[in-house]
Formats: sequence, structure tokens, C-alpha cells
Amino acid sequence: MFRIRVEATSANVCVGFDVLGLALSLYNEFSFEKKDDFSFVGFEDEFACKENNLVYESYAKVFELLNKKLIPVEIGFKGDIPVSRGLGSSSSLIVAGVFAANKILGNPLSKDECFDICAKIEGHPDNVAPAIYGKLVASYKANDKFNPIIYDVNKDLKFIAVIPNYQLSTHAAREVLPKELSYADIINNTSRIVNIPKAFKDGDINLLLDLFNDKLHEPYRSKLIKEYDSLKKLCCENSIPFAISGSGSTMLLITKDLNILNKLSNYNCDIKVLEVGQGIKIWEE
Repeated sequence: MFRIRVEATSANVCVGFDVLGLALSLYNEFSFEKKDDFSFVGFEDEFACKENNLVYESYAKVFELLNKKLIPVEIGFKGDIPVSRGLGSSSSLIVAGVFAANKILGNPLSKDECFDICAKIEGHPDNVAPAIYGKLVASYKANDKFNPIIYDVNKDLKFIAVIPNYQLSTHAAREVLPKELSYADIINNTSRIVNIPKAFKDGDINLLLDLFNDKLHEPYRSKLIKEYDSLKKLCCENSIPFAISGSGSTMLLITKDLNILNKLSNYNCDIKVLEVGQGIKIWEE
């Protein structure tokens, strides 16, 4: 038997829509053991079957791509990443399934090849990339292949996840986005995204404050998150960089001290203080 631990992720990182992703120290853990048939342990009843289980679907996809006979396993799950909150819960399932299949088959694929498969299953790379590589990752596609660029994150930065008690599906969050964008809004984001890695490497809060000014998705998705306006106002008053995590409903605050925690008690949300994540972990038992 072996286990795979996959970290939560915060996609977009404000201005990096479908490009940037950040790994966070919140985890889903999976176990895989060869059996005579597939079985599922620890999943909600709805997902304890082949038809609805994204870990199984991603696992089976690797066998299909490599033209290999499917090897049955018992898939165990223990999760701390909240579902449909913008913290990469579904991406963790994809990553676990793909990397489990690769290990069962004797690791014929490199980490980068596994990442490309994960990104194609997900449809975009900004969650699966940091789940695999950790840190801050900017991804791009060339010749039909997704490629990651990994950047260090200053160890002094703390990430406060403010997690509302309601779900927000990625589909719903994409539906509210406009079909067309202005050049001015695109330039606003591109001029900022190129400087995000330096701000994170240096732990430069003031630079992050300047850079966290999205025009492509947050103005539209913010209307789906009832706490957004109030929390953004609080962060502006306290000079704290603030963004929607992924497509929401979670919001992410970045700081070097935790004094702001005293002012978050009025929100009916789960508050988690997190560190930057270091990527997928696989071990045998």
C-alpha cells in the first residue's frame, strides 16, 4: 500500500487568471492498495463508486493513455480541503489518481508528464500545478503541452483563508464572467502578473498591495460572495493584500503578522492560517 498527500491550492492569485496558482498547507490524503476489484473507503456514498469518483476516473485515464490493462485498487480518502470553496478540492482528486496510476505502473511518466495529464483532465493548470510542485507556479501551454514555472515564496508570508459556510461551483463562477474584455483591463492584469513572482519571493507586502487589482474575474465573481465587499474594505483599511481564492467562495489574505485575526471574528466563516505548500508527497507503508 502507498499513500499520496495533496495540498490545497489557491488559483489565479488575484491577477493571474487560469495561469497562477499557490500551494497551501491544507491536505487531502489518499491510500492505494492492489485488490481484485475496485473499492472506495472514506468517500461520501455518492462518490464511493466508479461512476462518480474523480480519483478513479483520473487513475483509469492514465491506463487508457498508456494503453495498459487497468489494475484494480482500493482507494482510501481522508480530506481536510473543503469542497467547492476555491481551494482545489477537485484538483487534489485528479492529481492523486494520475500519480497513483503512474506509481502502480512503475513510474513510466515523469512528474511533468503527469502534470500535463492532470491539467488536461482539469481543463486548466492553475490548481493542479501548485498541488504537484508546491510554492507559486505560473503555467503556460505550448505545442499542446502544459508547462510549469515554479517560483519560491518568502517564508515570512502567512496566508489566511476565510472560508464561508456555503459552496460556490466553478461552473457558476465562470458563468458570470464577460464574453469580451477591454485592452485596458487586459493590460492592467498583464502588467501586474509579471511582477507577482518577485513580490512573493521578496515577501513584499507593499508591492502585492499594488499588484492585487484584478479586472478580469474578481469584479464579477465578487457579487457571488456576500462577505466580499466587507472583507475587502477591512483589508484595504489594514493594508493587507486580498483576493478571491480560485473561483470562491474562499477569500485569501496575505500578511506577515496575524493581528488582523482579531478583526475577523465577526465573520461567520472558517478561518485558517496556512503556510505555503511544498507539493505532492508519496510514500509506501
